[in-house]
Amino acid sequence: MKNYLTFALVSLFFLTFNACEKEPELVDEELYKTIMTELAILNQMDQDLLGERDKSDLREEIFVSYGVEEEKFNRSHEIYQSDIEAQMERVKDIQDRLKTERDSIQAAERRYKDETKLGPEEIREQVRNRNKESN
Repeated sequence: MKNYLTFALVSLFFLTFNACEKEPELVDEELYKTIMTELAILNQMDQDLLGERDKSDLREEIFVSYGVEEEKFNRSHEIYQSDIEAQMERVKDIQDRLKTERDSIQAAERRYKDETKLGPEEIREQVRNRNKESN
């Protein structure tokens, strides 16, 4: 009987200890999606655009800029991925953000091309100047 009581108390202690463990602190869901969006953009960037910079350094800068430790982000990522349906919704939101970003960049490129496009008079002037220089 004494052994049974000791075993029960020890078991109760371990169950209580395990129940009192804190849930891991997660990165806020909106912040998680923002960081995931930036990481997706970084992963798709051409190394030529980065020059001497390394993607791992830029990845670290992303975490620093949002004040999130990479380890905490990775733990959050694992936990968020464990709920497949909710993660699929997050991924859809991230895809929408990426599409919006892409559209914004394409619009900026079009505006730049339109602003730098030469009109007929400007083209004629350049041709005239070239002819004067070669004579």
